[in-house]
Amino acid sequence: MRPQLDAIATLLDQGAADSAVRLLRSSWEPELPEHDRIPIYCMWIRGLCDIGDYEHALTLARRAAGEFPRKPDILTALGNVLDLYGELDQAREAFEVAVALDPGGVLQHYNLGAVLERLGDEARAEDCYREALALDENAPTMVEANAALGALLRRQARLEEAEEVYDRYLQEDPLDVEMLVEHGICLSDLDRLEEAIERFETALSLEPLHGSALYNEAITLYRLGRHDAARETMERAHVAERDNPLTLAVLGAWTLADPNGDLDVALRLLYWALDLVATFHDRGEFGSGYASLVAEEVFESLWQNGRRTEAREVARLAGRRDWITPHMFDTINRVDHGTTAPGSTRADAFRVRVRAELDSTPDDWPDGAGGYTTDLTVIASDEDEARELTLRYLEQLEPTVEVQFDVDVVSRGAESFDGARARGVARVDGSRAYFGSEAAPKAAR
Repeated sequence: MRPQLDAIATLLDQGAADSAVRLLRSSWEPELPEHDRIPIYCMWIRGLCDIGDYEHALTLARRAAGEFPRKPDILTALGNVLDLYGELDQAREAFEVAVALDPGGVLQHYNLGAVLERLGDEARAEDCYREALALDENAPTMVEANAALGALLRRQARLEEAEEVYDRYLQEDPLDVEMLVEHGICLSDLDRLEEAIERFETALSLEPLHGSALYNEAITLYRLGRHDAARETMERAHVAERDNPLTLAVLGAWTLADPNGDLDVALRLLYWALDLVATFHDRGEFGSGYASLVAEEVFESLWQNGRRTEAREVARLAGRRDWITPHMFDTINRVDHGTTAPGSTRADAFRVRVRAELDSTPDDWPDGAGGYTTDLTVIASDEDEARELTLRYLEQLEPTVEVQFDVDVVSRGAESFDGARARGVARVDGSRAYFGSEAAPKAAR
């Protein structure tokens, strides 16, 4: 049986999951010994996930966990499927049991860390990543754990620590393209721009059409004031990944800002970026954070180049999808509502809870949704103004349909602002939670 299992593992590693699943089905026998049945279960679950058959993968994983409730490999496989399903708490529980059963298991620690990070427990996630790296005796150590730890530290603005993680890994494996790019991004964030360029160039010498390396090198060149080289590199990034929304947005923004740029080309690139990010987001390929980044780039380009009506429309579309950012809010609010006057009127941050209901479902809402709830932070002088500013914002989001809004000022924030903030909605604190006509929860798109 071992040669057959090795052949199946090779097929999975080569991306031939369909063939692997067919072999696994034909290899299954109820009387297989435990030492064969466990790897078959694990590979079968992985193969089903690779071909997108998550329903049968979850059924099989639960069956395997029922047979082998104390086998770390089986629990890890179950946790991975639950993670794909978005059942993060159940996935965490499976990985925690796997870690308890095998404290020396590198993969279990890494997977637990990844789920904890998505659940917002970054302190425990960091501990898990570091434990996985400490346990890993391979050289180089596990690339996924290194990359995850570096990204977590960068997000927390612990850039020097992140740089050490990348540098240490690259000392062991200096030709890992993805880690070269990540290291370059970190060096750029540290304003070590020339060193960042060297990292990107090394990555591109190994993989000349690496879209992320080209994009980030272009951004770094732009920060160095080498605008012509930056534009040429960003165009190469576009050739490498023609449907990358962020590349399109930045290239469009640079073209629009260029006095000699082609206006039609610039606008086509910007709106192409918006169309693509909406499509990919609705397919589940991009998260809201990435979509917000693209939307803000398009908004800022239009706003700074005098196309403010179009920029407001981008902000409205972003607001309907919870992609709108604090910067977009602040930019518009300063024009529409002004800032607090230093030394006179005071403004506070209010937490506002909104319930919106309507009779007909707009095309870009989930099917059957009859409304939504969300939480907002609003800068205002008092509760009445907070309600008024919230209603103004909400009514702009759905101008073609009749929506009933219930606005409740939940609390006054602990932080106050005197002359430093624009009045109005400042940020979205909770993504829309849609509900149907009978108040059944719906997943946000």
